[in-house]
Amino acid sequence: MKLPVQATLAATALLLSSCAEPPKPPRPVPVKPPVEINGLWYLDQGWSQEARQWYYNATQGSQIMRYDWFMALEDPQTKQPFVKSITRYGYAAGTPGSWNPDLLPVGFVKDTDPDKTAWFGMTCAACHTGDVTVDGKTMRIDGAVTTGDLYGFISGLSNAVHATVSSDAAFQPFATRVLGATATDQQKLALFDGLKSFDQSFAAFVAASTPDTPWGSMRTDAFGMIFNRVSAIDLNLPKNNRAPNAPVSYPFLWDAPHQPRVQWNGLLPNATAFDALGRNAGEVLGVFGKVTLKPPANAAHYYYTSTVRGRNLVDMENQLRKLRSPVWPDSLAGNVDIVKAAAGEPIYKENCESCHAILPRGETYTTAPIQMVPLFNWAQPDNAKAVIAAFGTICTKGVDAAVAAKMVTINYGADPKMAVDALCRQVDTGAIANVAMPPQLLGGKPLKNPDLAANLLSNAVIGAIFGDLVREPGLLVDLLKGDDAPAPWLTASAPTGWSPESLTKDGTLDTTPFVKPGARMTADHQKVIAALTGRGQTKPTVGAVPAGGRAATAQAKAATSAPSAAATTGTASSDEEALAATIKQLLAYKARPLDGVWATAPFMHNGSVPNLYEMLLPTSQRSVTFRMGSTSIDPVKVGVDSSAAGASFVYDTTKPGNRNTGHEFGSSLTDTQRWQLLEYLKTL
Repeated sequence: MKLPVQATLAATALLLSSCAEPPKPPRPVPVKPPVEINGLWYLDQGWSQEARQWYYNATQGSQIMRYDWFMALEDPQTKQPFVKSITRYGYAAGTPGSWNPDLLPVGFVKDTDPDKTAWFGMTCAACHTGDVTVDGKTMRIDGAVTTGDLYGFISGLSNAVHATVSSDAAFQPFATRVLGATATDQQKLALFDGLKSFDQSFAAFVAASTPDTPWGSMRTDAFGMIFNRVSAIDLNLPKNNRAPNAPVSYPFLWDAPHQPRVQWNGLLPNATAFDALGRNAGEVLGVFGKVTLKPPANAAHYYYTSTVRGRNLVDMENQLRKLRSPVWPDSLAGNVDIVKAAAGEPIYKENCESCHAILPRGETYTTAPIQMVPLFNWAQPDNAKAVIAAFGTICTKGVDAAVAAKMVTINYGADPKMAVDALCRQVDTGAIANVAMPPQLLGGKPLKNPDLAANLLSNAVIGAIFGDLVREPGLLVDLLKGDDAPAPWLTASAPTGWSPESLTKDGTLDTTPFVKPGARMTADHQKVIAALTGRGQTKPTVGAVPAGGRAATAQAKAATSAPSAAATTGTASSDEEALAATIKQLLAYKARPLDGVWATAPFMHNGSVPNLYEMLLPTSQRSVTFRMGSTSIDPVKVGVDSSAAGASFVYDTTKPGNRNTGHEFGSSLTDTQRWQLLEYLKTL
């Protein structure tokens, strides 16, 4: 039953309007009270402690460095094990328990290969679990924004490795910790050579990942990092590296599985379980997952080999579907002024709800509506050739040039760098030029050379998923479970296998029917196709018509040629029409429901506004610089506490990619109305 929270607020305000100094009535809160465990406060977000700990510690396939090496590594700054330094970079401390025997920080895990080699890696929990501190009490918010500094972490790790191989005084105790006190000189030499090789390759990765504008804590250039990993490292083409200069704030995860499109620019469709798996597999490749990008050996082995752990990714997505947003905890953060909140409700409905839908707190839901806000008005929006020409100018000469040429005008003034970089970037596709993933019979389109980085990423992700699928038939079963999937920590995966008539000689699924027309399909192949298209699901993964699971998005099909200032006359081809539609769709930023928004500072897609109060001000009145990086929040203005001791990173909005422009929808409000609206936002 839907709880009448908003109605109660409005009725209370009306009842008290005639009182001189009314006492503040209690606010009805439709969740269980906060619970303290090991010094941390957990809010009721729909997860049990078992679910939470499983999510924090389950591997996705990230492999940063060998686990024994990492656990033996010393931080040259602290002279302590480097594993203890991870929290110095803002990541949440782990808690003791059977899930985490080595007490790793949240989202840092051990991954084990089939050959039993153990690796140290990350999961999405590292970047999407946030600690929020008010009046000395720290709440751990699942799905929220980390205070982690990713670049600080990887550069610190690189420095520690380099210090270890640069000094015998540092290497010898490291070798003893890895190999034991009785190790031979030959064993130590082999270890040294291996660590030296890792030092060189990881240092090169860090150098290529160094942004011109520092990200600081709470942000990263996710697409830039993923594009660099796949196009430069996995393809072994260093010339594809680009400085990752379009950082974004980590998006909060509650409601994300229910949105029809994900990422700040809506780049990825999210209609089926396969879409969700692809999105999460891309995240793994961006945080040190590995994929071997070379042409498939033959039709029967049409896929890429990777470290992606598809079954865990499906389980994690199912777990995230149950995650609810955190309700403002009056007992920890101070009472909401419900009189002001009631006055703020109609202000929200008039000014905000058309873009930021309200999700019913007391009901289940299958769809979280979003609104894509276009960055540009196109001078000739119905002329595909003109849109493509304008896009070419934006990519090659910049937004200002396209505006000056009267090809576009600005519709939404937010910093466009993230959306533009994600769609414009071209890369050499190297060894997998002309390879289609999925196979063309399933709707894939061969990569061109050069091609859009987004298309290369889509190709790599789908090929990696195919590789996981042919080896792990249980992944297909998991994809088809949907909302009926049992908790992975309670139910062991049932043994399953491909039927004998579906197998290759080495025991993997024969992919020939997906590649060669007329090849006989078995029931196994039909089930795979059903999973890719969403037809095998008994319930919608999100509340949208399954479309993205046909294994190739409109972008991957159409946006395969370099943008150029092409002729704007003549009849556009079907590919040009599709490309123009994709350009208009993806040069935009997503507005989403704001439930739990109080726990997600900093704000805007690039984290350029420190608090909700400033989000309601004209750009000219917002902070030009502010400090962030602490878990402490300002409970009055609702956002980062720039005065906190741990807020050490200075965010400068004058730097490229850091602009705090746009979203001036509250600029016409009075200050009284802003405070009323702010109080209402706490109740969402």
